[in-house]
Amino acid sequence: MKKYVLGLFLILSFYKLSAQEVKSNEFGSWHTVINKFTISEKFYAVNVSQLRMVDFVQDSRVFLLTPGLNYKLNNKISFGLGYVYLNYKPAGIRIPSLDYEDRIFQQVSLSSSYYNFKIGQRVRFEERFKTTLNNSSSYANRLRYRINFDFNLVRFTNGKHLLGKVSEELRIRFGSGLNKPDFDQNNFSALLGYKLFDNSSLYFGYGRDFYKRSNADYWGDHLLHIVLNYTIDFSKMKVIAGL
Repeated sequence: MKKYVLGLFLILSFYKLSAQEVKSNEFGSWHTVINKFTISEKFYAVNVSQLRMVDFVQDSRVFLLTPGLNYKLNNKISFGLGYVYLNYKPAGIRIPSLDYEDRIFQQVSLSSSYYNFKIGQRVRFEERFKTTLNNSSSYANRLRYRINFDFNLVRFTNGKHLLGKVSEELRIRFGSGLNKPDFDQNNFSALLGYKLFDNSSLYFGYGRDFYKRSNADYWGDHLLHIVLNYTIDFSKMKVIAGL
């Protein structure tokens, strides 16, 4: 269990921070499509497309696109790098101060299991290039740690299961370079899912996005999550000559 000490420490740190007074809550929904493309035994690509809405499903506030390439060292460790594009819209109680943002990230992912739980951990470092509404730009670094648990809840008569997923991610921002680390954001989600086909699944559930806007200003959003996962294994496809 030693390998989970860091994750538990960070999660407990979040609950201590969440005791801060939340000045405002919004209700929204995040609609996510996650595509995994298996290229070979060692390489796979992942693309995340996400639309974040406020006032439940009325207005879109953020569109996010995240393509990335990963190298699988073994069944437990993967390394990856990628790009993130975010486009912001002036919607909701908390109007975004940014027009758009470009990010580059590097990450390491760890996979393990404990009893009937599949456990995934990810450490990601981001370089963020932000452009505000008045067309000024800034640069910042951020560190993210995520731990998620996947498990089967109920077995149906067709042999499939009602799936469960619980995820917790802590984000640490830096003031300049790697100086002045500070709490930035925490994302929690508890989802129910169903395997549609062998290569796809659909999840929905509750999310809580908790973040620090200023030194004494904490906000929290209540979210509906809808997530579609879809995998394509190119490594098993045969190329027909002449086509």
